Amino acid sequence: MKNSAKNKIYYSLYAFISSFALTRGIFLLYLAYRGLSASEIAVYSIMLNAMTALCEVPTGILGDKIGTRNSVMSGCILLALHAVIMANTRNHIILIVMGGMEGIAYTFVSGSDSALLYEILEERDEQKDYLSINSKLLALQSVTMGIMIFAGGVLARYSWELVYYIQASAMFTAMLMLSKITNQRKADSARKADPIRKADAAGNEGYRQKSADRWKSFIKYNPRIVFVIFVLGFSICDGVFCGYYNMNQLVFSKVGISIAVIGTFFSASYFINSAAYILVDFILRKINRKQIFIYGLLVQSVILFILVFVTDKGVFLVISIIACFIPEIIFAVADSIVQDYIISEYRATMLSIVSMVRTGVTAICYGGMGVMFDRVPVRAFLLGINLLVIGSAVISWGFYFRMKKLLSRM
Repeated sequence: MKNSAKNKIYYSLYAFISSFALTRGIFLLYLAYRGLSASEIAVYSIMLNAMTALCEVPTGILGDKIGTRNSVMSGCILLALHAVIMANTRNHIILIVMGGMEGIAYTFVSGSDSALLYEILEERDEQKDYLSINSKLLALQSVTMGIMIFAGGVLARYSWELVYYIQASAMFTAMLMLSKITNQRKADSARKADPIRKADAAGNEGYRQKSADRWKSFIKYNPRIVFVIFVLGFSICDGVFCGYYNMNQLVFSKVGISIAVIGTFFSASYFINSAAYILVDFILRKINRKQIFIYGLLVQSVILFILVFVTDKGVFLVISIIACFIPEIIFAVADSIVQDYIISEYRATMLSIVSMVRTGVTAICYGGMGVMFDRVPVRAFLLGINLLVIGSAVISWGFYFRMKKLLSRM
């Protein structure tokens, strides 16, 4: 158990150091500094998102085979290498290809990092504390990112390359922290205890299952269709909220808010949202995760409805901050529910699938919002988003009794 306690410390250090995202707020500006045109920068973004979507599930499956720790370490190494190459090349083609490398690197980390934390807690029989601990780490990461994004902008005035070298050093150090984490015995035990694996090892064809049945066995909760609907519903909500968050830049501009204030809003959002993760732990003492998820959607629909009628710019900004705050609570709760109902052996794979679904839905929602934004007044746009959230809240209530068994085990 002593090693398990150290694992938590090393993971926390990884979470902190990997949040040194100095380039997060300036990487598009850096590409322009290197001479890339707007269309070339767009291709970089396309490469980033395309490789993320294509590699999400394959790297998740690989993560289950090589171990979640090794998967995250691979992602850190690729991110460090990405930063070094970005700082040392002016070749436009290489820079664009780096967008693909960055996307692949994130897929090694996505899903596997939270799976690793869950496995560490599982080894100590503390998986029930996952939501509380993960929320605190998310808060730490959010604050750290906010500081580092600001620092990256300041340092870039003196040396763009220095920003990327510091980024590379941070990723390498994060990888070293991960290397100190020992293998999770519970995860290994789950692999050995898996009935499908035993049957296959014994060569008993009677116990072999078809591919579809094997995928079903990755999920603990039964009926599995309820779990699938929950994941899909959560993904739709996440897609709507992420799309809304990004579209806020255009929304603020249309209501007459200055660019300086818009920049301050997004920088401050990292610090403000960190409070959301801390607040989750407090709210859990009053109500359970089921209530947090459903009530969160209802509160969000009310907030977005109020935005439709607000005319004062200051009030509009304050309410917008709240509208970006609530989804962070919903995300943390939904993530913990998903973690609790997937098999340890396939945790990275399943989380990668969930991440892929969320990314795909976000892309669809973001595209739809872009089309909608160009065709309707900003107030009608906000009302449309509000109707989507209300619909999600109603559906959540509709499935309340079906999901009761799933969510009442918290």
